[in-house]
Parts: sequence; structure tokens; C-alpha cells
Amino acid sequence: MDFLRLEFDIQHHLVMSRRNGYDHALIRLILSTLAEPEEIASLSKKDFRFKKGLVTVCFKRNRVSPIDGETFRLIDSLKGEKPFDLKEAEMDEIVSRYSPRDRKYTAKSLRKAMVKFLRDASFFDIEFEELDIEKLRDFMEDFNPLYSGAWLDEDGLTEFILNYSIVNKIEDPEKISEETGLDREFVSEVIKTGKSLFSYIGKFEAKNLSLRDE
Repeated sequence: MDFLRLEFDIQHHLVMSRRNGYDHALIRLILSTLAEPEEIASLSKKDFRFKKGLVTVCFKRNRVSPIDGETFRLIDSLKGEKPFDLKEAEMDEIVSRYSPRDRKYTAKSLRKAMVKFLRDASFFDIEFEELDIEKLRDFMEDFNPLYSGAWLDEDGLTEFILNYSIVNKIEDPEKISEETGLDREFVSEVIKTGKSLFSYIGKFEAKNLSLRDE
């Protein structure tokens, strides 16, 4: 899948889910920790660990992963000791709700997309489970935009709006604002002054749309 389109698809889930804290937390958990559905379902707030300013989560089968601060705060604010007491089909329904119009993701395929994004961004075919927790945290801080907040800061949202306009063939700022939940004035300014990378390379349609679960 084309790297820019892959990034747009992942960012789409983040931006579009922000109006629902529970759904947004679930999607962030997948993208921040590369969690599998069974790991998400068994997650308890007691599984979070704190050491030297580092927040980690210990999943089923003793897999330990870093987690970015904002995702942790969102999950910690949810009710219940087990915030995601869901079946895999229910997780898939939530993820699909925020997928781009032209393709639908599941919890597993969104995770798979994030793994591919991280490998492509770092130029390494990394086996994440083989890294110790400190190296994995360093890797995520270097290459996972969720940790820096880059996908949801002003620059990241500017590029998202431009790409959203191209992919969905919508130029009306009011309609884009209504669909994305982003501020109308901000969207209007972006549409008037910006130009998407997609419009330069003409490759917003991915060559390989297959992200079927393995």
C-alpha cells in the first residue's frame, strides 16, 4: 500500500473518532501499543506500570509495551477496571465506524496497517516483540506519530484536511468540518491556502488495498 495513503487511513481513524472518547481510546490503544483484540479484551487498569516516567502496559502472555501519555490518560478516565470488555466483533464495529469511505478496517487490520507504517517509516523490518522495553519506547518515540502528537497537531490536521478533501472529492469547508468535527474556520483557511501532497503525486488510490487479517 502506498505509504502516504496508508498514513492517511490510520490518521483518519484518529481524527474521526475524537468526538467519542471511548472509541478514540480504543483506536489509540491499538495504534500506541500494537495490541491484538484478545489483549485489548483482557486489559485491566492494574496492568499499567510506572517507572522513571515511563508508562507501560503488561498484556496477556506477559507482553510488555510502552503506551503514550495521552492514550493512557484517556483509558484511565474510562469507567470500570476492565475498560474494553468487548468481543472482537464489537471492536471491529468500532474501528469500521471511523474507516475511510472506500475501505473498511477491523481491529486486526488497523494494527497490521500500523505495523507496516512503522516498518516503512523506520526503513527497518523490525520484530517489535524482540525489542526490550527501553528500545521499544525509543523506537515508538522516534517513529510513532501518536507519541509526539504529530497526527493531531495543527500541521498534522492541516495535511489531513487537504488529503480528506482530495480522497473524498469534497471542497466545501462546511461539509468537511461537519464530517470531521474540525473547526470550520480552520478548515476554511486550510482549503483556501493549502495543497495536498496527494494532488502533486496523483496517488491517493493505493496500489494494493488488501489488508485482510492474517
